[in-house]
Amino acid sequence: MSNETTTPSRLYFPGIASSAFEHPLDRAALEALRRTPGFDKMLKTLSEWGMERYLRAAYTGDAIRVSPRQCSRLYKDLREACGVLDVAEPEFYLMQNPHPAVYFFGMQRHTIVLTTSLVDLMTDEERLALIGRELGHIKAEHMLYRTMAILLAEVLANASKSVLLPGAILTEVVLYALFMWFRRSELTADRAGLLVAQDVDVCIKGLLKLVAGSQKLADDLNNDEFLKQADVLDDMEEDLISLYFKFSMVRWQTHPFPAYRAREIKEWSANENYLRILRGDYPRENPDAGIRVCTACGALVSNVTFRYCPECGAPVDPITVPSGIGRN
Repeated sequence: MSNETTTPSRLYFPGIASSAFEHPLDRAALEALRRTPGFDKMLKTLSEWGMERYLRAAYTGDAIRVSPRQCSRLYKDLREACGVLDVAEPEFYLMQNPHPAVYFFGMQRHTIVLTTSLVDLMTDEERLALIGRELGHIKAEHMLYRTMAILLAEVLANASKSVLLPGAILTEVVLYALFMWFRRSELTADRAGLLVAQDVDVCIKGLLKLVAGSQKLADDLNNDEFLKQADVLDDMEEDLISLYFKFSMVRWQTHPFPAYRAREIKEWSANENYLRILRGDYPRENPDAGIRVCTACGALVSNVTFRYCPECGAPVDPITVPSGIGRN
């Protein structure tokens, strides 16, 4: 019998390390931030006793906490996305807001917040992809370093007002680098969303809907035309004036231009690194995660995508995840 597997409804990646999907530019910037001694512990403590507690109290009072008995469909989405990326289940809130959005906060207790307008705008698969991208932020430990970047940016911005011109220029350069990392971290999160959705068109359409924001026009949005906008933006770098305008627009933005993000998702979907993950070949935080034992011959089956033993061809048990959701 062939060692190849039939494609299940959704693949799960037990033990997957964030390095499997981290954008290389994001990873390089994170390593620099991780070399700041002691700062991470201080920020974790301040977050737990300050803003993090405040936000949790605010959402507990003004939003709905999603659970198995409250908005169970959304809760199933969360658990499935957590199972795919092997992420501990965060707290999950749904709040009334006309702006479609999903975001996360918290270092001690991770929390995802979803707005009702996003639920109304997205299909189930698009919503799942967006939840997956927020879990990607959590998996890659972005919350801590985003807080570091925000704090450093504020300190440097205030300091620039009282320094001479050379110091002010240096400060601008450092601030630009911090916001550049913010934007690159979003590319990592987009990759996590693709790993959860496992459909590039779903991810791009969800991003396109966030840009267009119209339920009435949702069925008339074209992914390919959206991707072409990234090429048009590239063409706008042909002269110094256009290049300066683009620089001025993005230098303090925390997210890249949506068309660029869509193109990055499309390109990574054809990248060999992504395809290897889908084949079950990816770096693991726990080397033993996902390993199964064939009940027929006792062989170890390490590839999480295999549904048959590569030694004897007997069926092997499907991958199960902490949430209890396995492959169908």
